[in-house]
Amino acid sequence: MDNKIEVEVFRNGPEIGKYYSTTFYTRTTGSFSKGDKKYFTTNPLIYVGKCIEHGSEGYGDNAEHWEIFENDDGKKETVFYDYEGTRCFVESKS
Repeated sequence: MDNKIEVEVFRNGPEIGKYYSTTFYTRTTGSFSKGDKKYFTTNPLIYVGKCIEHGSEGYGDNAEHWEIFENDDGKKETVFYDYEGTRCFVESKS
């Protein structure tokens, strides 16, 4: 029996100045074209801190996108989006 807890996560990018955890989604429901698509994960949520910068480089399939976060200790961490588009964020309390 699998005891993992499933939580809803969101694919929209984080807002500068807000605090987040990140993970990858493991399951979807609904349809993008109908506007009812939802994303869920059983993966652990990893706290990354306050979003301080968005970044990208390249174009098309060769583009790379990332977010830079600052944790509670002032350490900066870069979080890259994956090619498959499964990177998600959940807003967290600071």
